Amino acid sequence: MSNQSSAGRSTAPASPLLSVKQLRVDLPVAKGTLHAVRGIDFHVERGEMLCLVGESGCGKSMTSLALMGLLPRKAQISADCLNFDGVDLLTVSERERSNLRGARMAMIFQEPMTALNPAYTLGNQLCEALRRHQRVSRKAAHDRALYLLKRVGISAAEERMRQYPHQLSGGLRQR
Repeated sequence: MSNQSSAGRSTAPASPLLSVKQLRVDLPVAKGTLHAVRGIDFHVERGEMLCLVGESGCGKSMTSLALMGLLPRKAQISADCLNFDGVDLLTVSERERSNLRGARMAMIFQEPMTALNPAYTLGNQLCEALRRHQRVSRKAAHDRALYLLKRVGISAAEERMRQYPHQLSGGLRQR
């Protein structure tokens, strides 16, 4: 039986946005090897959300860091499949991965105080990320950053743009 629609287009299901099969992360430690992630499998379809839930130390952060390419240098990662939107994350160059980070994929870190650089204002950090990944003017980046701050419910967005992370509450830093 053919998998064609009446207009002759294929109706085969699209491949998942993210496919992870048998992901393993090992870290060398003083007493041998820490098997931080042991053979995890999942996939995420376009428009779908996935939450990793588990007790402390079960590998949630290591799994996320592996996907983002942010593991410690000595970490060893392997997988049967680690694919993001057709890109093999196991073989992609660091430059290509850097282009993906922030533009197509991102990670929200659990601790809001360590996620932002204390030496730069919130506005500077938001605008830098927008200019790096969207290649827009300073004004366009500033306008977009203001819009996004307002969109997530941050009042006095213009004032917040001039503040440093230590001047914001934990909830504001997370948003």
